[in-house]
Amino acid sequence: MKLNVYYDLKYVPCTFDFATYLVLCNAIRQDMNLDSMAVNIICGEFRKRTARDHKTLDSHKNWRVHNILSRLPFLIPEVTDLDIIKRSIDRIEFPAFPGGYPSEDTNASHFPVSPKALEYFVSNKAINLRPYRASEEAKKLINSTFDDNVITITLRTSKHNPIRNSNLDEWYKVSQELKNSNFRPIIIPDFDDYMNEQDFAKYDWEIYAPAIIDLDLRLALYEKAHDNLCINNGTSVLLHYSDCKYRMFKVICDTDSTNPEFYKKITGLELEGKYEFATSDQHFIWEDDSADIILKHL
Repeated sequence: MKLNVYYDLKYVPCTFDFATYLVLCNAIRQDMNLDSMAVNIICGEFRKRTARDHKTLDSHKNWRVHNILSRLPFLIPEVTDLDIIKRSIDRIEFPAFPGGYPSEDTNASHFPVSPKALEYFVSNKAINLRPYRASEEAKKLINSTFDDNVITITLRTSKHNPIRNSNLDEWYKVSQELKNSNFRPIIIPDFDDYMNEQDFAKYDWEIYAPAIIDLDLRLALYEKAHDNLCINNGTSVLLHYSDCKYRMFKVICDTDSTNPEFYKKITGLELEGKYEFATSDQHFIWEDDSADIILKHL
């Protein structure tokens, strides 16, 4: 039997937060002893709550549905079906999550997208909270391209909250030190930067462009890599909820969404902490992304 999962973009963001929601749904599936999940993305109407919601065109949100949200479910092996529904719905298939949807009382709380929602399942070691896996075909492609000496560097260079962005000069220094140590640093630029200004191209480092677009190839590269370096950004959820090694820097900064108080509220993490379900090779580095700090932690 399968769990029917619903995610209605009238109430929740069209972002990588969906990845966390899927992990929660998969935990519920395991708790109910169900075999699989069927995922339904409802996009008849988009949320209009935050300044970013209003600024982002519906055409771009539709693009994100098809190129981000629709790609994430099949990185969880137990997902067997996906349906994108471009209208409101008034009936669902059972068993289903969330409960009480759809109804006049439906609101954002029905669709928990924060890591704190996973706390209920952390103590149950039989439930896997790191379910993301690359496909076998993606692994073959990555294995035919890279050896075992790869270290990925994932950049954030977004126009949204630029204070949260990667320090490119410092990451370039890190990449050069890695090369001097016989590693092969592979840069995964920010999608928005790749499609616009291309600030990353000011540096003579090696990028892997397919991973910018294809989440399956990105995850396969993360799985292959000797280590994965990043700052706190949307795509880091693939690292958090997989078995991939990672070191995530610049966890917090002075913004509404990443200051210590708010970050604790949505993740449950105290300063210097990390997720209870993380492996021994998965690290939050609660320091800025300067080359000296990064290299110290390597």
